[in-house]
Amino acid sequence: MSRRARGRVPAATGARSFACLALARRLLLLARMRPIALLLALSATAAARPRVEVAFVLDATGSMQPWIDAARERIDAISSEIAAGDPPPDVRFALVTFRDRGDAYVTKKRDFTRELATMRGWLKETNADGGGDTPESVLEGLKVGIVDLDWSAGDQSTMKLLYLVGDAPPHHYAESPTEEWLANEALKRGIVLHTLACGGMGEDGQRFFEEMARRTEGRPFRLADAPRRRHASVTTTTAGATTTTSLGAAVSGSARAYSSAIGIAYKPTAQPVALTPIAPPAIGAPSGLLGGGLRRITDASALSDLWAAHASLAGDTRHPAPPKIDFVKSELLVLGGEDAGLELVALEPGDGVRFATVRAGAPGPRFVVVPADARPIVIKGEMR
Repeated sequence: MSRRARGRVPAATGARSFACLALARRLLLLARMRPIALLLALSATAAARPRVEVAFVLDATGSMQPWIDAARERIDAISSEIAAGDPPPDVRFALVTFRDRGDAYVTKKRDFTRELATMRGWLKETNADGGGDTPESVLEGLKVGIVDLDWSAGDQSTMKLLYLVGDAPPHHYAESPTEEWLANEALKRGIVLHTLACGGMGEDGQRFFEEMARRTEGRPFRLADAPRRRHASVTTTTAGATTTTSLGAAVSGSARAYSSAIGIAYKPTAQPVALTPIAPPAIGAPSGLLGGGLRRITDASALSDLWAAHASLAGDTRHPAPPKIDFVKSELLVLGGEDAGLELVALEPGDGVRFATVRAGAPGPRFVVVPADARPIVIKGEMR
């Protein structure tokens, strides 16, 4: 065989070599692509995980130390209670503190973090100081909390909750944002504003806190004078704010209730409360009760007033007496009205509150007897 012939590769052998080389390249490319595909899959899973963002806008003037202490003590429990959902949400916290002009600062911002230790540290270094006159820079604090924090943008799987905690009405300076502007900015960004009015706040301050919550589809709470007590008697302000002594219960309870809107489910922490529906005596006329809310009756005087309203359309006809309730052992829940029905599905005890699961029903008031309990009721579910 000639030297030239010995140097040639047979055609069949060359074809097999090229095929093997192509296969090797293809396998190498697949090996390189597999981590990329895995990363993409993991990214998609992470993106699908619901998120709960909780920002505190906290009055840090002199009279607020007991509630700052309460926030420090409860932040770990608040975080774990929110994170205990199914699926477990990604929880982020932020803190804005405010005082007033002439103090060491007007507002101070700490942006969102997933690190609970960081949030705990922020609360630890926050002390009450300054103030003096009653109004504070509440509007400026809200503006930082609503506009300046790094809220997630355009994400339908995120629940954005802002908690205003304070004991004074706002100072209306010439440069202060208006309540209407703040509410519109919150709604535009999908932020729900809950308010926690502390201590002996005056009527003007209570009205402001309650109105800001209602404008942004949030809930107003009243924290009584002793945040370290576990329970307290429940009252209702003129605008209907729930009164409770527990900052932690107000925050974790409302956060869990609102997070159901993005598909997070929470298991009840205790057995549901026994419900006893009753059929009240017929009044021979439509009920004078209107609206799709829940009314809580805890004494005979309140029942007398409610029954008078219920029978108000019966005219001069003598109507029957209200149902007999032993208010030492029980209380009465009245759901819905003549124009809007509401059904009580379950009542479950929580940390300092009770969770009422409700759903829309046929028009007409419903009367349900439950065991007496001083804890306020946080409503979950559909209301008209």
